[in-house]
Amino acid sequence: MMHCFSKCHRKRLENWKQELLCADIRQANLERWLFIHVAGVLFAEKPGELVILKKDLFGLDPEILLKTVLSFCRAWETDFRLLDDTGQSLKIIIYRAVSVNKRLSSASKKILHCVLKYPFGLDSDMFFTEIASRWRAYGSIPHEIGIALGYPMKDVWGFMGISSDPCSGTCGWRIFGDPEPSIKMKARYEQARLLASQYLEAA
Repeated sequence: MMHCFSKCHRKRLENWKQELLCADIRQANLERWLFIHVAGVLFAEKPGELVILKKDLFGLDPEILLKTVLSFCRAWETDFRLLDDTGQSLKIIIYRAVSVNKRLSSASKKILHCVLKYPFGLDSDMFFTEIASRWRAYGSIPHEIGIALGYPMKDVWGFMGISSDPCSGTCGWRIFGDPEPSIKMKARYEQARLLASQYLEAA
């Protein structure tokens, strides 16, 4: 199984596995759960993953949940932001800032700034601050978060009704226009998740 991971990933996997041996069993279970759910970010160049944690997941209170997420992100050199904590769950995005910044810089400036009214000079930190603010203001997730989740831009704009591309199917998200790049991208993310799941089963 380890031969499926890069040399860099193998070293990090071993270090992370050793850290889990010393962790509280409930926190270790949360880290394993996160490992599968954000595998696309860890192993398939997915910019970010939205994770929804029930406030008593694995018997952990919200403060310990967030501390465990922080520990996981430090081990895997990723970042996270709490976007919303209303209701019975914590809505968190785990991401790589460099990758999200690249996505933002490649997004249509006309749509991002003129249509959606995001500020100029946008980076991942500013983007997620604005996402969280709009989520609180309107009570629902802003669909442009799809930029940071690695969905093809054509699918993000199509879902928001900004582009004229017709809906051509689904693959975990709605596809607009040519389905091939969307299906290939989804397959890459799913393969990473499968690999992560198989690694834990074999560990």
